[in-house]
Amino acid sequence: MLTVWEDPQRWSGYVLGVDTAEGLGHGDYSCIQVIDCKDGKQVAVWHGRIPPDELSQEVYNLGVWYGNALCCVEANNHGLTTIVGLRQLGYPNLYRRRTLNSANQRTSNEYGWLTTRTSKPLMIDELAQALKNYELSIFDEYTLAELRTYTRNDRGGMSGSPHDDRVMALAMANQMRKYAYIPEYVQNVDDTFTLDWWHRQIPSRNGSASDIIGLNSSRGTV
Repeated sequence: MLTVWEDPQRWSGYVLGVDTAEGLGHGDYSCIQVIDCKDGKQVAVWHGRIPPDELSQEVYNLGVWYGNALCCVEANNHGLTTIVGLRQLGYPNLYRRRTLNSANQRTSNEYGWLTTRTSKPLMIDELAQALKNYELSIFDEYTLAELRTYTRNDRGGMSGSPHDDRVMALAMANQMRKYAYIPEYVQNVDDTFTLDWWHRQIPSRNGSASDIIGLNSSRGTV
């Protein structure tokens, strides 16, 4: 269900777009698209049929792995169940939109992306523009196939054949690029005696001097 092209990098910021489905064996698929905000690369895709409450755990695991990435879940229908599950799990970085209550003229923050007649054309048009301007790099052949079959009819309706879950998740992830935090610099951290530090002490096969055990030790001597 999960395909990864690049592991999380400490100096990058990531976003998740999540399209949810009912999870039936003969129904639509759910999809999670992970995008690196710094260079627009598609770094991971999760795709499969799973109940929306169980999908929240998959989203949580993937989001935490990618540095608590900004996560946007479609708030229509089954997506609300996934959002509730993520909140119960304590996911720290969920997208919220500001809404205005027409009755009392008060604003509130609601979780998730609400796909409407107004918002859907906007997100699809901005996705098309990002692809035309080479702002996104797509590696998943199935995502590319869905993009090629995604059409707009004479009445303005948009859909893919037979599925468009990868396109919708990608469009939401692209929207999140506007709001995600990207580190401007990498903080030097003393990782002495950590797993990464010990890994660097292993000599390479060519036996170069730069790989001698102890070269990177705290004493600074060989």
